[in-house]
Amino acid sequence: MREYFGVKVEDIFNTMPERFRPEGAEGMTASYGYSIQGEGKWRLAVKDGRIKIEKVDDLSGCGTITITDGETFVGINIGKVDAMKAFTSGKFKVEGDFGALAKTAKMFRKYIAPKKEMSTDATPGEKAQEPEQELLVLRKTISVNQRFATGPVMGKFLKGLKEKKILANQCPRCARLQLPPREVCAECRVRATGWKEVGPKGNLAMNEIVYYASPDPLTGETRETPYGSIRVLLDGCKGNETFWHLLRPDQIFRVKEAWKEEKGTRLRPVWAEHRTGSIHDIKYFEIDE
Repeated sequence: MREYFGVKVEDIFNTMPERFRPEGAEGMTASYGYSIQGEGKWRLAVKDGRIKIEKVDDLSGCGTITITDGETFVGINIGKVDAMKAFTSGKFKVEGDFGALAKTAKMFRKYIAPKKEMSTDATPGEKAQEPEQELLVLRKTISVNQRFATGPVMGKFLKGLKEKKILANQCPRCARLQLPPREVCAECRVRATGWKEVGPKGNLAMNEIVYYASPDPLTGETRETPYGSIRVLLDGCKGNETFWHLLRPDQIFRVKEAWKEEKGTRLRPVWAEHRTGSIHDIKYFEIDE
């Protein structure tokens, strides 16, 4: 088998048992197929918190089948290839239940290639192969001995969240609402002085499912994936006056976006019990059932 980025396709599959996280597969029964062009086919069975991985000739009966090439498959697993770009370009295809495939992200720890040992060439004068450098990470929240005010406009918005109110400010010229509010209308370039309480319920305008989250630049932490990054058209708003937030994790595949004349799924905010005047006073939005 060929190596891609110094890793073979079979290395990914052979290490699955040791990288398996039983807690991530709790209550799951599923069968996944992987067709890697020029490399072979593998079947992954998940049941009762256990897995079985084997190389096969036939993938019939698999609920989800991934079709890709060796370089893309290895690259995604070791973080060298962007999964979403590979998917949109057609290099990474999925047949069957795409949502089930997303759950495998919780089932396995990331593959880490073994360190390369120092080696010498028999040829005199040749330099020894350099070992890969180990990346050391220190997770620490940066603390700066300064305070920054959010300003009267954003401050009023955040204060409203403590009282379970979502406030938008309004442009006096075009009457457009801004969420979150800004001091100046983004279109008319005039000071937006009006205020209006909107929501708190609304309709889903857009739902982006994120499978690979970017780390927080301060803490290095990432959200658990996949998650729904949504735009909600709150009651009292119109057009593109949408509000960004997160969707309840277990509902990201149950909702419907707005399309032409049809309205998206009806949503409501879930408020934090102890609100402090931050965007996190709304934990997430959920289906208004």
